[in-house]
Amino acid sequence: MTRLTRRRWIASAGAGAAAAAAAVTAPAMPLFNQQPAPQPPLPPRPKADVYRERQSKLRAAAKSRGWEAVLVTPSTNLAYATGLSMSRSERLTALLLFSDGPAVLVTPAFEESNVTRDATVDDVKTWQEDQDPIALAAKLLTGKSIGIEGTTAYSTASLVSAAASAKTEDATPVFDALRSVKSDEELSFIREAGRRTVLAIAGTHARLRRGMTEQEVSVVLEEEFSKVGVRGDGLVQFGPSSSLPHGGPGDRALARGDVVLIDCGCRVRGYTSDVTRTVAFGTPSDEVRKVYRVVDRAQVAGIAALDAGHTGEEVDRAARQVIEDAGYGAYFTHRLGHGLGLDGHEQPYLVKGNRKALVAGNTVTIEPGVYLPGKFGVRIEDDYGVKEKGNIASLSVRPTELVILGG
Repeated sequence: MTRLTRRRWIASAGAGAAAAAAAVTAPAMPLFNQQPAPQPPLPPRPKADVYRERQSKLRAAAKSRGWEAVLVTPSTNLAYATGLSMSRSERLTALLLFSDGPAVLVTPAFEESNVTRDATVDDVKTWQEDQDPIALAAKLLTGKSIGIEGTTAYSTASLVSAAASAKTEDATPVFDALRSVKSDEELSFIREAGRRTVLAIAGTHARLRRGMTEQEVSVVLEEEFSKVGVRGDGLVQFGPSSSLPHGGPGDRALARGDVVLIDCGCRVRGYTSDVTRTVAFGTPSDEVRKVYRVVDRAQVAGIAALDAGHTGEEVDRAARQVIEDAGYGAYFTHRLGHGLGLDGHEQPYLVKGNRKALVAGNTVTIEPGVYLPGKFGVRIEDDYGVKEKGNIASLSVRPTELVILGG
C-alpha cells in the first residue's frame, strides 16, 4: 500500500500540476496481439475469521437497535457478512443472523453444496422445491424484531414479516456504517483492482486506431482486462460524446484530434476499482489543454483536502473551487466522488450537503470533470483510502500530464 503524508502529497502533486501544461506523447503502439507482462496471482480470499468478526459486529449493532435478528438476502451485504456472492432469484436464499444465536443460512436443498463452499455460517436450513421457504424462515423468526437488509425485495420482506408476525426495520444504516470503514486487507484488494485497471486502460490506448467506434473500443477494453486476469468494462467516449458524463459507448468513430475518455473498473475478490482517463488522440486543441490543466489542478486540490475529520462537502468544495475560479463551474455537473468497495458506488459521498466527517478506512474516488456540450469533456478519476489524520493511501496511479496518442 502506497502511503503518502499530506506534505509529501502536496509537494509531488504541485510539481505534477506545474508539469501538466506540457503534453506527453505516448510511446509507439505495440502490435495488437502483444501480451502484457505476466500478472501476479490474485490475493487469497478473506479467511473465515474475517466473516465471523463481521457477523459479531453486526450482532452488536443489531442489539444496540433492539433487533433480535438480521435478515440478509443475496446482495453485496450478504457477500460482506458471509463471503457468499450469488444472484438473487425466485428461490429464497437468506442469512438469518441472530443477535444472541447462530448465523443460519436458509437455501434450496439442491443449492446446499454450492453455497456452503463459500459461505461462513453456523448452520444451514434447506427447503425442497415443493416446500414454502417463507414459512421456514418465518418459523425461525416468529415474533422477533428484525433488521432487514436494505436491498431485499419488498415482496420477500413483507411476506416474512407477515408470516412471522415480526416487527421489521431497515438495516441499511448498520451495513453502511460497517462497510464504509475498510480494513487493510480490503484496501489491498481495491488497490490491486486499481493497478490492473490502469494496465487495461493503457493496453486499450495502445490499440486505438482512426475509424474505430466507441463500441469496438469497449470490446477492446474488456479484452485488455482479460489479459491482466480480471473481468472489467466501462464507458468509452470520443470527442463530443465525452461531454456526456455517463454517455456511450455508441457508434461514433474515432477521429484525429478527438478527446478519448475511458471510465472503467474491475473486481478483485469482489472489491471494485473506478478509474477514468482522458487523453488526446492526435494533437489536442488549446482549449482541451487548458481544460485538462484545470481538471488536473482540481483533482490535486481534492486529494489534498481528503483527510480524516474533513467532511465530504469540504473535499468537494476544495476541488470545485478550482474549477469555478477558472470559469468552468457550470460545467462540473456532478459530485466530486463516492465511496467504493463491494459496490462501485457506496458510502461516503463527496458532495455538497454531506457534513459527516471522513474517518480512517473510508475509501473514495476523486473525479472532477468539466463537460462542454457539443465539444468535449475531461474527467480524471482515481481511488484513495483515508488513513490516520494527515495520511492517505493511493489506490491507483494518477497521471500528471495530458497524454497524447498518435493519431
